[in-house]
Amino acid sequence: MAHAPSFMKKTLLSLSVASLGLFSNQLLAEQTTLKKNYQEPTRGFFLEHGTVAASGQASVELHTGSTSNDSRNTGGGIRLGLPNAELILNSGLNSYDENSALLKWGLPRENAEGTQKTPIHWSLLAGLGHTDIDSDAGDSTQTSLKLGISASIKADAGLFTASPKLVYADNDVDDDTFFELDLGAYVGIIETEAGLFSVGAEALITTADDRDTTIALGTRWLYNERINLDIVPFVFSDSDLVGVPGLVRLNIAF
Repeated sequence: MAHAPSFMKKTLLSLSVASLGLFSNQLLAEQTTLKKNYQEPTRGFFLEHGTVAASGQASVELHTGSTSNDSRNTGGGIRLGLPNAELILNSGLNSYDENSALLKWGLPRENAEGTQKTPIHWSLLAGLGHTDIDSDAGDSTQTSLKLGISASIKADAGLFTASPKLVYADNDVDDDTFFELDLGAYVGIIETEAGLFSVGAEALITTADDRDTTIALGTRWLYNERINLDIVPFVFSDSDLVGVPGLVRLNIAF
């Protein structure tokens, strides 16, 4: 009988260890369940990443609150994954690109021997935009051409993108050829049963006449595998946009 308390202690200890193991396994199972196959768009808030959508992957987009001008505060587009490329048909978010088509062509990541692969995702960007507007106030025409590259690198929960471009814009008043450099940094914050949350910052630097550098700060909510929501309450540019929710971009993948 003297050994009974010791036996009971060992039994309780074994049960506690077993319970802790089951609890740990349950937590791991729940964390594994939260790892979803998110179909995130291959863009940031404004800029394009170096990645391209998989062939056959399509998504539609809507945005609102992009400017203080009531005539241009809503729009949308469609993104189509092609073999080694992506086609974006878009009503743009800036003054020279209201309607545009952009082709992203994925560049090789392997060396000539195919034995090494760079961690950087590259794509070639080629875009065309043209708009004819007939109104009582008068007719107007806007044309834009752009050519550049985009490079993105992933590091743990972070994503970093740089995209230099040469842009030609022509309207009824004048024409201009200028250089743009888009920079972006994003980091994943937390994944919950309600989706994955990340924050990001972008700088859109331009040499265009009468245009200012744009700084955007916001968050991306990957609600589930197909629905992505960008909320950008801070956009500092020629006309600052500061508000809640600010610029909102919705992407729905198919």
